[in-house]
Formats: sequence, structure tokens, C-alpha cells
Amino acid sequence: MILLIVELNWKLTLEGSDEGEDDDLKLTFVDTSNILGEPKIERQFIDTIIKNTKKYDHYSIFRNLKKIISDKNEDMTGLAIWALLGIVKEKSQRVGLLLGSLAEGGVHIIAAWPSSFTDQLRADVSLLDVVLDKFISDPSFWTQVDLVIGFH
Repeated sequence: MILLIVELNWKLTLEGSDEGEDDDLKLTFVDTSNILGEPKIERQFIDTIIKNTKKYDHYSIFRNLKKIISDKNEDMTGLAIWALLGIVKEKSQRVGLLLGSLAEGGVHIIAAWPSSFTDQLRADVSLLDVVLDKFISDPSFWTQVDLVIGFH
């Protein structure tokens, strides 16, 4: 029997520095529900990231999340969805998580970026806890951390 794994993708468009689409950045996040289930974290996680942007020069908030297309090809732009992007200092590896607010107050981990990071999660799901912890408690681990939120 052959088992096929179908990757479901979320597509994000980040507004570039110039108006228009010429310098927009397009990122494809891989839905992690078939890897991680439906992991939830406390809203305090996002609050801590925001506090870190005030304490550390290499933590930033960008309001340039221009468009979000779900894994079901639905336009999710304008909803409480954030992209958390980091560059690991030691390896220059890029890591990203797509996070969404839940009605009951928590935050849902929706997807990961790039696909190489998703592959690492597939091989070792405990890596998620390590990365989440590093984002909030070990700023020196990162060269850059960006919380990307809605464009408007």
C-alpha cells in the first residue's frame, strides 16, 4: 500500500516597500494539522513577542500582511492571523509559523514555513516546543524575529 501525503498550503502576500505588487513578498506556509494536530498556545505568547519588540532591536512588528489565502483557497485577509518569522543566528536558517486567534482566547498554530522547517517538524514534533520557547525566552538565539500582522 502506498501512502500519499498531500500538503495543504497557505499563501501569504507581504506588501513590499513600494506600493503595488512588483516588490511584494509571497510565502507559502505548509498546513501542519496532519503533522501536529491542532496545537494551541496561550495568547500570552503573542503578548510576549510584542514586549520583546520593545526590548530588543532585532525583534520587529511589521504591518504588511496584505493577503492570506487558506489551504482551502479561501481569502482570510483581515482575520486575526499573524506570521511569526525568525532567522536562527547560528545556522542562518529561516523559521516561520502562521498563528491564528481562537474565539476562546488562545492561539492556534496553523502552518509552518519554509517546507524544510516543516520537514524537520514532521521528523520530530517536539521541535515545535523548542522553537516556541526560543522565540520568547532566548532572544540571543535569533538574528531577526518579525511578527507580521494585517496590512490595514
